[in-house]
Amino acid sequence: MNVNCPHCQVHLSIHPSQAGSVVACPICAGKFQIPIPTASSTYRQPHSEHFVPSEVKAFASKKIAAGICGIMLGTLGVHKFVLGLNSSGAIMLAVSIFGACLYLPILAMMTIGMIEGIIYLSKSDEDFYQTYAVQKKEWF
Repeated sequence: MNVNCPHCQVHLSIHPSQAGSVVACPICAGKFQIPIPTASSTYRQPHSEHFVPSEVKAFASKKIAAGICGIMLGTLGVHKFVLGLNSSGAIMLAVSIFGACLYLPILAMMTIGMIEGIIYLSKSDEDFYQTYAVQKKEWF
């Protein structure tokens, strides 16, 4: 597996078993996370100025909708459904519906939705794609 150090841009050959781990560059000693391979071999590191694949752009177009839904409708888990994370969306929706008579579950879901909405909007397109499309991260 070949990667470029985001600090000094040196080309490094990394064993695939190190994907997802944080390593130090042998040249500049800068630490960075090795990207997890995707189905497409055109994924680039977030700080590179290279070609951005169309699947990254297509998924990243959901970022603003998911972020706004998380902030405005986070209690109902709408932002999870926008990203295709149906199980966590259903959990948030069920907790909100069944906890409607109590204030605490609604407050918890509202807080989670708002935090996740802000996280979605603050990520770069490539990082957003890697986290929520490739790794399918469900919570925070």
